[in-house]
Amino acid sequence: MIRDELNRILASAEKEFEEVSDAVWEYAETCFQETKSSRLQADFMEKKGFDVERGVCGMPTAFTAQWGTGKPVIAILGENDALAALSQKEDATQLDPIVAGEPGHGCGHNLLGTSGMEAACAIKEYLANNNMSGTIRYYGCPAEEGGGGKVFMVLDHRFDDVDATITWHPSSGWEITNHGLAILSAYFRFEGKAAHAAMADQGRSALDALELMNIGINFLREHVKTGTLMHYSITNTGGNAANIVQQEAEGFYILRNRDQNYLSEVYERVVDIAKGAALMTGTKFKGAQIISNYANILPNDVLNGIVLENMNAVLPLDYTEEELEYGKKFVAVGTKPNAEKPFSNEYSNGGGMICSDVCDVSWVTPLVNFFGTTLAEGTIGHNWGTVAQGKSKSAKRGMHAAAKIMANSALDLFENPDLLAKAKAEFDEKIKKNPPYSTLMVNCKPTDYRQ
Repeated sequence: MIRDELNRILASAEKEFEEVSDAVWEYAETCFQETKSSRLQADFMEKKGFDVERGVCGMPTAFTAQWGTGKPVIAILGENDALAALSQKEDATQLDPIVAGEPGHGCGHNLLGTSGMEAACAIKEYLANNNMSGTIRYYGCPAEEGGGGKVFMVLDHRFDDVDATITWHPSSGWEITNHGLAILSAYFRFEGKAAHAAMADQGRSALDALELMNIGINFLREHVKTGTLMHYSITNTGGNAANIVQQEAEGFYILRNRDQNYLSEVYERVVDIAKGAALMTGTKFKGAQIISNYANILPNDVLNGIVLENMNAVLPLDYTEEELEYGKKFVAVGTKPNAEKPFSNEYSNGGGMICSDVCDVSWVTPLVNFFGTTLAEGTIGHNWGTVAQGKSKSAKRGMHAAAKIMANSALDLFENPDLLAKAKAEFDEKIKKNPPYSTLMVNCKPTDYRQ
């Protein structure tokens, strides 16, 4: 339900949140390095009257900001990390780095986190104005792009008292998420024995082991369930010389499947392939360093319905001619050059798919995630085009709309205990029907992550 008072609160503060978003875009800090971004947001929320806890779960760039007392406790998630080597000048319609090789916000997290703050601050003011009880909590989450900040928060029981969680993600369309893939990423390293190629019999090639491992994985593709995805890259060949036996080699592997438990089985088979490759080459398999392991999402139909109702009230967005012309420039260089409109105002329940540590939160509290339009049609994610549009008026229009949808959806839960009870009952029923939550990150530490 859209509330005029709440919308006035949101409209009055748009400029200051746009400044936060722009600053985070400019900082462009990668996983677990979001020092300036985190400090800016935490300081901002503190000045707005929230109780802020910094450095949660041993992660210096993680924080929570809370206001209110008692039940219900409604959470909103934010993210701050950028992507490596995606530096790009704002508004540029071709690849044009600010500094080549430096990071950039290729996933729109500057908009994601700021919009969550915007919603949380508006909810706080509305609750205070109307003498309503309850707690609103914003999570400043680091390292979604591979480091698993939210997984560490889940393992540290930071969501145990949360009644429902709302979050979103910038995109080129409006979609509520009800399916996603579990994902695991890890480095595999081999150690051999160096030798000159003229005396190769004296050496043992770590690169041979890595290549054999990749051959084994490619044969494995035929013998896993449909929908299992396996990707890899070689991160260390042991050097560029061809006339040596490589003493070391390393590969980076990403596995995906809809079922976290089955994904764990696939991972163990990949480990066995690595062990076999080491045996065949007389090298040592030095083990797998897991960087992240995210669960599949557990959707909540009740929460999805609430967000859908508020999407219906907020959309379509009324873009200016300037914004439409801006969008057309990016449509022309994207994957949908024939798109009828530069920005999508269409919305659906269930069209979005997600691979994120957001999914892990859905196993400990009812959660809804949606995608919102901040990008021109055909813009590629994790790409320079996304970075270029991150400070645009059209992107900020989508950011504000997402904040409005989240804030009004949260207040639906504050004001309707029966609705929240239904969401929690659905969550409890689904938890009973599924295997217990698990993650292979249970023995990992944030310091294990490698840039």
